[in-house]
Amino acid sequence: MQQPSPAAGGTTSLKGRFPFRLATTSYIIPAPIVPNVAFLAPLVDEVELVLFESGRDGNLPTPEEITVLGEMADRHGLTYNVHLPTDVRLGHPDEVVRRRACGTILRFLERTAPLKPTLYCLHLEKNGPGDMDRDEVSDWLWNLLRSLEELLGAGLDTARTAVENLDYTFTWVYPLLRDLGLPVCLDVGHLLAQGEDVPQALDLYGPETVMVHLHGLEGGKDHRSLAGIPDGAWGAVSTFLRDFRGSASIEVFSWDDLEPSLRRLEGLL
Repeated sequence: MQQPSPAAGGTTSLKGRFPFRLATTSYIIPAPIVPNVAFLAPLVDEVELVLFESGRDGNLPTPEEITVLGEMADRHGLTYNVHLPTDVRLGHPDEVVRRRACGTILRFLERTAPLKPTLYCLHLEKNGPGDMDRDEVSDWLWNLLRSLEELLGAGLDTARTAVENLDYTFTWVYPLLRDLGLPVCLDVGHLLAQGEDVPQALDLYGPETVMVHLHGLEGGKDHRSLAGIPDGAWGAVSTFLRDFRGSASIEVFSWDDLEPSLRRLEGLL
């Protein structure tokens, strides 16, 4: 398959043109992580290293790949943020499962530390699909607290670890984050998929938000181009980004979704 060419498509580089760090994921072209970073380096300020799966050896960059990524960052004036694995259960009722989850997170932190990531994105996943009743939520939060305290005791940096809103009401975990001093990764696409009020969420969580994930909906599916963010929500996002100084990652996974997203962001200049 022939890889897309930003130059051939007339795509304008947006590197260094916003007050925030513009990022996108390390899976835009169908290739390993290093070729993806090489492809993206001329276009964006930062690459979101997508390390969703902890059980697959190839998902965690090798020490040799980390060295190459560090050299590329120096050469291209690039930074990284790291999306930590999403298949760990820090709130699980079984202490063995929780400790294994903490160990996995710490392993990924240690491996990527030489890259000096600007931020780490952390998921606080539910223990399974479906709704939780009040008692289940209470137990889950208590177990999350124990796991997070273990991670913090092992050196997790609160200033650089942002917790993302997922497929449950963020008000469940927000008080916990506030008490522990953990900032927010506000995912706009998840808000849209949940039917949440995007302007209201930006007002509520904006002061604690250090990372924004930007993606739209298409055919009911998220992680599509920014063209899938309705105008009303896009207006609120645009206003927020005007004074934002963190990382704003276009969280899509193909050139077909990234290119129109870059064009919509270019309209903010």
